[in-house]
Amino acid sequence: MKHDTMRTVHSAGTAVPKRALAAPVMALAAAFFLVTPAPLRADDSGGLTITQIDSSRLVSTQTVRAYLDVREDGYVPDIKTITVEESPDGSSFEGVRVRDVSRNVNRDEGISFFLLLDNSGSMWDDLDGKPTTDPGATRMSHAKKAIRDFIASLAPQDRVALATFNTGYDSVLGMSSDAGAVGPALDGVDRPEREMGYTELYGAVDATLSGFGETGRRKALVILSDGEHLPPASAKSRTKIEDGIESAVREGVTCYAVNFGDSPDNKLPRLARESGGLVFDADNSEEILDIYTSIRSSILDEYAVDYTAAMFPGDKRYVRVTYRGENSESSSVRRYYSGTVLGSGAEKPAAWHALFVLVPLLLWLLLLCFKLERETTQAGIQLLYGAQGAQTRAFPLSSGQTIIGGDDTADITIAGNPSMRGNAATIVFDDARGRYTIAAQSDLTVNNKPVKTKILEPGDVINMSGTVVVFDDKDAKKS
Repeated sequence: MKHDTMRTVHSAGTAVPKRALAAPVMALAAAFFLVTPAPLRADDSGGLTITQIDSSRLVSTQTVRAYLDVREDGYVPDIKTITVEESPDGSSFEGVRVRDVSRNVNRDEGISFFLLLDNSGSMWDDLDGKPTTDPGATRMSHAKKAIRDFIASLAPQDRVALATFNTGYDSVLGMSSDAGAVGPALDGVDRPEREMGYTELYGAVDATLSGFGETGRRKALVILSDGEHLPPASAKSRTKIEDGIESAVREGVTCYAVNFGDSPDNKLPRLARESGGLVFDADNSEEILDIYTSIRSSILDEYAVDYTAAMFPGDKRYVRVTYRGENSESSSVRRYYSGTVLGSGAEKPAAWHALFVLVPLLLWLLLLCFKLERETTQAGIQLLYGAQGAQTRAFPLSSGQTIIGGDDTADITIAGNPSMRGNAATIVFDDARGRYTIAAQSDLTVNNKPVKTKILEPGDVINMSGTVVVFDDKDAKKS
């Protein structure tokens, strides 16, 4: 098999032939002494692709975040106009309110990469698919080198996990921000026994997606395999690609596939397309590294659009985002699952289902009464709900202006919530009127109502990107 210098990008399951591209690419290389990587391209929606839907803030703030890959004439433009619509059935769409459009979210918050590596018997053959006794000539050796080089390029806020598959599935490294742990984990990936050398691809994909985790972050699954789904005849698992697609949609994960052999799986393009990802071909470690790096670069260039979700029955939603740029207009549609918190199921609920609403509501009211009816010595806020494991505590409002945020630049720092900005909200005291006013640019609700500014009253419940505090003012109690 001849190994060309140009990799293939599949868009919506359509391959760009390598050899058809080789001649013009080599001509450019001769002119510029460099072969540049083929650019990532959006799917069949044109210049816009919804790459991920994050509904983790839906319960707390009624907010959904859509990640967008936007390309106009080969470059990433500045957003001019973005509109968002939602639909319960994919046909009748209703416009919703866009709260925020930002460009550097993935750079600031980081990306969670899950690398799924084929460890079937054929991965220990050479690049031509022939048996070899040279460890450095195997496909696995090339894959390991590319992974090591890619991990070395990640930012501190990025995270990575690693798993392998053959007849079985092995979680080699759990999601971690420790890039140094990847090397030893790769060293432990050995040639499988003969009976373990099959390719249970679909089961591995579904297992990875179901256990991905990483709520509230940009999530990417990168699958590297040298062949098609080929489990042993005795395998009990009958996992289908449709199972992986549903898991990708439910978990909000973008799937990318790297074909590292001559017999690529013909169903992986559908998984990539329906999850917002792409499929690539690679022939050696340099091309694998180029693909990994291109995926990350494309994700870093994405836009994040936060919008207020619509109120529809059922838990399946469709999102349509439309972009209007300098010279083009394009849209993309993707589905996600909301649960039944902001809607209702198709079946009529039983009477006892009301307990799921009433019991938490009663507990919440009792907690508020217990906390807010005690005398305080100073106006302040009390943390009601924050990061997992965070303790309830009070924060006094001791100055005329108090900035609340998620890092140490704020006057009141509430850590542990990656969605909370450094300057999430500002509370200002008006000495003449004896009242406090809260203001924020986005992701702020008071008593479950989205606001930009509000004069606070004792007992007001403030939600900042999922972190919930209660305002208390001693002066108001004495008046």
